[in-house]
Amino acid sequence: MLTRRSFAILTLALSIPCGLLCAQTPTPEFALQYRPAQKDIEYDSPTKADVAKCKVELERNELTSGFAVFDPNGLILRRYVDTNKDRYIDQWRYYRNGIEVYRDLDTDFNHKADQSRWLNTDGSRWGIDKNEDGRIEKWIVLSAEEASRVAISAMVANDATLLASVLVTSDDLQKLGLIQEFSSQILRKVQEPAAAMRTVLAKSRTLSSNSKWNRFDGAMPGVIPKDDGKAAEDLIVYEGAMAIVETAGKHGFVQLGEMIRIGNVWKLTQVPRPAEGDSIQVQIGGILMQPANPVGVSTGQELTPEMQTLITQLQTIDEKSPPQSAKPAQLIDYLRQRTAIIEQIVKASRPGQETETWTKQLINSLTSALQAGDKPSGVRLNQLLGRLKQVTPDSSLVAYAEYRQLFASYSSDIGKAATTEQQQKIQTTWLTNLKTFVSKHPKADDAPDAILQLALNSEFAANAADAKQWYGQLVSKHGQSPQAVRAAGALQRMGLRGEPLSLSGPDPTGRTIGVANLKGRVVAVVFWATWSTQFVADVPVLRGLYEQYGDRGFEIVGVNLDQEPADVTEFAKENRIAWASIFQPGGLDAPLAQKFGLVTVPTIFLVGRDGRVLSNGLTINDLKSKLAEAFRK
Repeated sequence: MLTRRSFAILTLALSIPCGLLCAQTPTPEFALQYRPAQKDIEYDSPTKADVAKCKVELERNELTSGFAVFDPNGLILRRYVDTNKDRYIDQWRYYRNGIEVYRDLDTDFNHKADQSRWLNTDGSRWGIDKNEDGRIEKWIVLSAEEASRVAISAMVANDATLLASVLVTSDDLQKLGLIQEFSSQILRKVQEPAAAMRTVLAKSRTLSSNSKWNRFDGAMPGVIPKDDGKAAEDLIVYEGAMAIVETAGKHGFVQLGEMIRIGNVWKLTQVPRPAEGDSIQVQIGGILMQPANPVGVSTGQELTPEMQTLITQLQTIDEKSPPQSAKPAQLIDYLRQRTAIIEQIVKASRPGQETETWTKQLINSLTSALQAGDKPSGVRLNQLLGRLKQVTPDSSLVAYAEYRQLFASYSSDIGKAATTEQQQKIQTTWLTNLKTFVSKHPKADDAPDAILQLALNSEFAANAADAKQWYGQLVSKHGQSPQAVRAAGALQRMGLRGEPLSLSGPDPTGRTIGVANLKGRVVAVVFWATWSTQFVADVPVLRGLYEQYGDRGFEIVGVNLDQEPADVTEFAKENRIAWASIFQPGGLDAPLAQKFGLVTVPTIFLVGRDGRVLSNGLTINDLKSKLAEAFRK
């Protein structure tokens, strides 16, 4: 096997003049000796008989140099690259069926791999090996499916370091702003993973050294909104996730429990536990997917027996909450029971923060029932709002209740509208109510969201002046809010016409894509996502435009907002997308989406040959006519 030292010496040849360099091109036997830093990588390797028939070619451009190895049929097997011109290889790339599936990177340029990436058909993992011992300690990108795979691999190999890389840490929970009550419970479940893993494996008949991960099993992830009071930001959570493993031809289940997304990495909140025996009990309702316990922000006094009893009753009802597929009548019945108990809790709670927090829970419960179509809950919500206005007219609870009442009423009414005329009337009333709310409660916590709704509606209605006015109000009066970040981006986007466009970023494989490099061409910048039905419908038209005008100076640069790189590459392959795309995970919350305040996907910018924006919000039909006009000229 090729050592890093001998490989480094080999790369010195890259600095020698071409004639001598060509003479010193490494043999296929020598070049094919190197192996990935991580295990279980499936990549193409020629048979011993074919090694000598392989071909090695030197590669050089303005930014990089190196060499590639091809099999006897001309299919690429390896590519070794020097990206910083120090004459040492710092990227080792491995291919299967001509597609790169794995890459080792030396990002500190000390001639040892410190990062590993799984690419294209092999997934989206991106890990860091800080001490360069061949073991991943931290992840930059890790999907839920791949987190389950890593966890099972760690258990099978009895590798506590690898297992720890997919378990949440105190730093992770601090980044999420998770309240202490939940942080403490979760951290207790992941402490001393090595000992916990040994205990689990000693008793397990499902997992052994011969077990292999088969697939991830879990319902769709859910969002726990930040206004539930559990964290400083929205939490994305899988509850009751499982992994299916195969051992000696038999399949078994391993409970992963509650999984949570931290940035672009999914992590487990417990050490995996095999489901032993013939009956499988799916673990649902983890620590996070439970009703928030407002007592954690109270005066610190012990709960009264009455409060403890009521909270226990509420938890019992919530444990039996109906599934998403439940009929409206079943959901309404559950919400009515829940509301009745919360009303008693409000009466029994101590004045101050405790009462306020439970009152918000009551408002949320009544609002949910109203949205589900329960008119009596709407009446009770209105009565509660009336009492709040009488007793505590200056309380933030008044604005809190008013906004949720407005939203619930609008959602319920618009869902029942039978005609376009009725929908328009309801929409007009909704916008009028939003303006009244902002005027009455300019400093309310919900004011930024109300203003954003007004701005978005104005922009969708093609009323640019009103939209800019509302976006400007958000930025000037609520500059610290997340809505203001989006508003500032929207103002920038609306002012792009005639301005140069600064836009660049990595594609799913890490290669940098930039619009500035395309001066002299007409460029359509298309913000897209695989979950956008409109974009899926637009793809054949875009492909046709690309084929029609591509050789006349037209280019497309995509900006993809999906969460997983593998989704992007698979979609592009299936839909024959030939243009490059910057990868920006996070949907409309992705950095580039925020930078331009995107309100929908797809969004299309058109950039002229001089690099300046011609249009900043085209539909696919607009693009067709603009291109026809541009190329007629």
